[in-house]
Amino acid sequence: MKKKSNLKICLAQLNPIVGDIEYNRKKVINTIQEHQDVDLIVFPEMFLVGYPLMDHIYDPIIKKRNKEAIEKIRKKSSNSAIILGSFTESLNVKDKLHPFYNSALLIQEKKIKAIINKRLLPDYDVFNERRYFSFDNVFSPIKINDYDVGILICEDLWDENYDIKVAKRLHDNGADILIVINASPYHINKFELRREIVSNKARKLSLPIIYLNMVGGLDEIVYDGSSFAVNEYGEITFKMNSFEEQVKVVDMMKLTQKSGSHPNLEKNWRKDILSALKLNLYDYYHKSGIFEGVVLGLSGGIDSAFTAYVCAKALGSEKVTAIMMPTRFTSQESIDDAKKLCSNLNIKYIVHSIDDLFEKYENSIEDYLGTLKFDIADENLQARIRATLLMYYSNKFNWLLISTGNKSEIGVGYCTLYGDTNGGKNIPGDLFKVQIYDICEYINKEIEIIPKNIILRAPTAELREDQKDTDSLPPYEILDKILENITKKGIGSDVENLTKQGIDINTIKKIEQLYLSSEYKRRQLVQTIKVSETAFGIGRKYPVLKRVNIE
Repeated sequence: MKKKSNLKICLAQLNPIVGDIEYNRKKVINTIQEHQDVDLIVFPEMFLVGYPLMDHIYDPIIKKRNKEAIEKIRKKSSNSAIILGSFTESLNVKDKLHPFYNSALLIQEKKIKAIINKRLLPDYDVFNERRYFSFDNVFSPIKINDYDVGILICEDLWDENYDIKVAKRLHDNGADILIVINASPYHINKFELRREIVSNKARKLSLPIIYLNMVGGLDEIVYDGSSFAVNEYGEITFKMNSFEEQVKVVDMMKLTQKSGSHPNLEKNWRKDILSALKLNLYDYYHKSGIFEGVVLGLSGGIDSAFTAYVCAKALGSEKVTAIMMPTRFTSQESIDDAKKLCSNLNIKYIVHSIDDLFEKYENSIEDYLGTLKFDIADENLQARIRATLLMYYSNKFNWLLISTGNKSEIGVGYCTLYGDTNGGKNIPGDLFKVQIYDICEYINKEIEIIPKNIILRAPTAELREDQKDTDSLPPYEILDKILENITKKGIGSDVENLTKQGIDINTIKKIEQLYLSSEYKRRQLVQTIKVSETAFGIGRKYPVLKRVNIE
């Protein structure tokens, strides 16, 4: 460090609501008022409007309120400098298709002293920034007291695959410290990835770096917070909580000094996934402000049990209703297991038999079509009867219907369109079946919440006599390996590696074909929650109609 004076920085790891600029502005003002004795207050990327704003950025009302909110914040008396994330417009932008900048505004002494615009714009995975924003090429640090501070906006730090190296340019232009404001989505092991990037950059440039991230749920995305700081040696000297709002004042001298002691960085992916799912559901439910509870279909199986657990822990047991809808194919074991689960979770349990409805459908069909062989159409009919009833409960009592399908089944289309795929939010849709079993064992580590029999039983949809999932699919341990390979590396990759693990080539080809042919289902599925790098949803773009030869 070239400067030796101190600098007190307030880091606001907060949860905005997309489009509710007044709500977000109040959070900014409250933070400013509560921290008058600091030198700098920092807010996350695009905090004032929420992220991603998507095409709402074009709405005149959004542009108007964004400008008004910036003005109100500017006029608010404060002894502190403020870094505020939002978007700005420029009349000088040459490409009129991209009239906006993703910006960090420096507000100081009731003036906008500088506007730092994002230089690197991602257009992969969940990001689509080149649709809205123009690039910038300014790399000047800003002056805060005795410090030259380099401001980066999220992707500006992830420059490995870019020709422009923003952090180095700021360093070369005299930055004493780098502060990165982020709206960085969570996925498994994301903190470890960020930590590696930031620590390596700090060591390479011999600069301390502060990494401030947003927190909260938006549609399929979860922002985990997990903000932290590293010294010039790449050591983490400060870390904020994950998956919760937190405002902390940090002392520059303590952040940057070399020390043998470090904050607790131990992470458990199972705990993090549960936290991510709960946060996303909680925000979806409460930010929308339109529901009076949630409802889900309970089968006695692992997926719906896991989903019920997340709902109860996220929203409170009193908000959750689980409905068991047995037919002649439903075992008493399933009914008992479901009842025990609901008792453990203290959630409302309703048994609403559909066997009489199913029989009436069967009789009606026979009247028109004659006697037909029982097949998948009859299995799916049961799922669609259940979906109709669940939608009735949802409409009648203003309950959000929660879907329970996992990534393994979604990957091969082992789900009923307009049946078990119905709903407003899916909980386990980005988790493979083996991961769900693993997490349920973790849930039960101290006390049995998920009945042990649900975990031990062979998976079954119970849509016909003595049905097992393995009648149609390979064991999930094999299926999940194939699907993980497909989703991460694409069709036809690493087949040799899979066969070396003892997986039959015909099984691999069968799963690839099922994966390809079920895209039309995935296109229509309910919104899930992204916890992996390869979720079926917002960051994934594949055509429904195609012909891919896997031979």
